[in-house]
Amino acid sequence: MSLLLLIAALAAEPIPARGTTVGNDTIVSPDGKTVFARAKEGGIEAIDTETGKSLWANKDADKLAGVSGDWVYAWSADAKKPNRFRIVALEAATGKTGVKSDDIAMPDWARTWKSGGHSFRTAAHSGGRKVIVVWQANAFYYGGAAPTEEILEAARKEAMGVASVDLKTGKVTVEDRKPKAEEYGATAAKVGEIEYKLEEQLPGFKPGAARVTKVTLSAGKDGKPLWKRELAGNPWSPPPP
Repeated sequence: MSLLLLIAALAAEPIPARGTTVGNDTIVSPDGKTVFARAKEGGIEAIDTETGKSLWANKDADKLAGVSGDWVYAWSADAKKPNRFRIVALEAATGKTGVKSDDIAMPDWARTWKSGGHSFRTAAHSGGRKVIVVWQANAFYYGGAAPTEEILEAARKEAMGVASVDLKTGKVTVEDRKPKAEEYGATAAKVGEIEYKLEEQLPGFKPGAARVTKVTLSAGKDGKPLWKRELAGNPWSPPPP
């Protein structure tokens, strides 16, 4: 095959349909039949959108980055290096792990978890024989007394990037460009005939107990509830006085 024919063949590859985000770490499949979310017991689970029953669970990663074609893209952080994360590709139909990427590195100040003074987001979608990963990290002032403008400016940081992951080897290649807004995917409260609602309840105070929010996903159709399911909560700490 000539180079021109090869380029034409690659360009003609259909773009896989992408899922729709209905809440943080909660994405409905392109066909609307499955919702992928963070399982209460940890990891990622697939839930039947009509019944709310779990179809499979996988604990190789604990947060979602995207659903594209036949794949669910999740990610996991490095506990010892909070400025690094890796993508894990899961088969959408079975939940089996396909490949784990090498680390994707961010600036030293960046953090992969949302905490006081830091925010982070990432998304992933299929791009031929690779996965396209976009990310953004921010830092900001998170203190008590009202700060001066100089303090606010000194604390303010932002970084973003794009990387591609080989679906066979997990090798990461950094791309020299900024993420496009549409690469973070579509967001909606209703997909097909089903409407979704994600609620997060702040924890009460108990001495010695970890403070974790309670997250509940509910689904309804034609104004009638279908099911409700508790998902993984998020660590929470009140802002400083």
